Amino acid sequence: MNKIENTPFDVTGLEDAKLCIAELSRRNDELKTACEAAKSANNAKTIFLANMSHEIRTPMNSILGFSELALDYEIPPKAREYLHNIRESANWLLSIINDILDISKIEAGSIELERIPFDMSELFFHCQSGLTHKANNKGLLLCCDAQKIPGKLVMGDPARLRQVITNLLSNAVKFTSAGSVIVMATVNRIEDGRATISFEVTDTGMGMTPQQMSRIFEPFAQADNSISRKFGGTGLGLTITKNIVDAMGGNLEVKSTPGVGTTFSFTLVLDLIEEAEALAILSQNAIIEKPNFVGEVLICEDNELNQIVICENLAKVGLKPTIAVNGKEVVDMVKDRLASDKPFFDLIFMDIYVPVMDGMEAASIITKMGVTTPIVALTANAIRKMPEQYKKSGMCDYLCKPFTSQDLWSCLSKYIIVESYSEIEKDHHSAEEQKMLKQLRLNFVTDNQETYSKLEMALKSGDIKTAHRLAHTVKSNAAHINETKLQESAATVEAKLEGGNNLLEKGQLNSFRLDIAHVLEKLMPLLHEANAKVVAQVDDSESVREIVARLEPLLAKKDPHCETMLDEICTIPDSEILIKMIENFKFRQAMQELENIKKRWGLS
Repeated sequence: MNKIENTPFDVTGLEDAKLCIAELSRRNDELKTACEAAKSANNAKTIFLANMSHEIRTPMNSILGFSELALDYEIPPKAREYLHNIRESANWLLSIINDILDISKIEAGSIELERIPFDMSELFFHCQSGLTHKANNKGLLLCCDAQKIPGKLVMGDPARLRQVITNLLSNAVKFTSAGSVIVMATVNRIEDGRATISFEVTDTGMGMTPQQMSRIFEPFAQADNSISRKFGGTGLGLTITKNIVDAMGGNLEVKSTPGVGTTFSFTLVLDLIEEAEALAILSQNAIIEKPNFVGEVLICEDNELNQIVICENLAKVGLKPTIAVNGKEVVDMVKDRLASDKPFFDLIFMDIYVPVMDGMEAASIITKMGVTTPIVALTANAIRKMPEQYKKSGMCDYLCKPFTSQDLWSCLSKYIIVESYSEIEKDHHSAEEQKMLKQLRLNFVTDNQETYSKLEMALKSGDIKTAHRLAHTVKSNAAHINETKLQESAATVEAKLEGGNNLLEKGQLNSFRLDIAHVLEKLMPLLHEANAKVVAQVDDSESVREIVARLEPLLAKKDPHCETMLDEICTIPDSEILIKMIENFKFRQAMQELENIKKRWGLS
């Protein structure tokens, strides 16, 4: 970027007015050029982070997946311990990646810190175990020592502190070819239930000059350009580390001598807690508080798997979901509700990419009607930043797909009054999520047998819009069933078909074909299992009448709790279509199919 001049100029005498105006115009042009360059640099950063999210998530998902599979086998205790550590480290790294991607939080100074008890020695052990193998391969002594406080634990954010220590350790190991890397936590003072603790990470590595040290905390910068070529890295680690330390109330400092080594240090003041009290708090964390609401949520979503996920989650917290499959249908439902005596929707979830009328246009129309109901965008963007155009369309918030139940609860709690809270055990919550995941995977393998063929046919006929929508749907569905590789290849196809242009390369399409075929093959046992289920069916109209009597009012109210009756519905002969409709929350079609069943059994 060119440096903008800031020298004064003489405007004495009116005869020089034209020259002054010309000079001001020239400087204004320079300022505009500088602003455009800054904007371009910021856009480049955003694109970089989006690309990095894809690049990092794919191998990390493989590490998690294969370690989970390996743990299912009979293996020696030591190997099981190693695999467990791999899985724990990978899970932790994924959570850090999510935070790194949201660099805008750090730039805005809005880092959120937890305050829970933790053991500093245990934290240091995990930091060390993740880098021991790399240090050993380089012949380095890696030593971690945290001074204990008898009978006490510290209070703070262990995940963030672990991120800080690991970032500093990782850099130290990376830039040290011989000697040692040592991290120490020393208790300087204990006063009024608080401990002042100094942290120090020292290496005998290549060191830095004062000029290099002046740049290392700048985002996307490293000591010099040769660093990224030789050692790799994004140049974000120390920026994030410094911001986290600042948020914790510390100040990250660096001392370094070229050829001798480097020391990073900071001091934190942390509250202390009795060990027994801390254990009681940690045991309470095994309980999740689930909010309960009363109300109705309108959902604009054309993707069946997405419908299932959000409807199931809403039903579990007491909210009635109503589905619209495109923006026009949402607008019509809003108009109907405004013209009727029925209570209005408490919230509207709006998918962006829906047919007929997209989410942004629908949100704009609804806002212009004077509707003040919160409209929340559903978005699959990797970077969690509310796009400006969503706000301009009248949307007040966003929910990233795929979302966790806690993400949804947090969003709902902003706009709908919480009636009460229910405590649920984490194990029970996890079991429920696994049950839903199995159902989503079954739906995926059932519904996507012909998807690639349809996409290929659409491309051959020049129907790029249909091909784009198919890729978009697969991308979203793959995310919900944790098939990251397919999600990434579908995202590539979607991006190459954006805007009605076909920029797909043969290799990219082939990768998508192989990935979806692999996932379908892997999930095929679920389909066989479902098809093999033998259910004793009823053979008298009175039994059918009893089931219909309880099911019909639930369908009439579009109540997702009708899913709890699926085992009973299975006992009615030829009820497969009805079951499919209910599983996909297509209540209107399910009601029509129920009428067909009633006619067959003479119950109309």
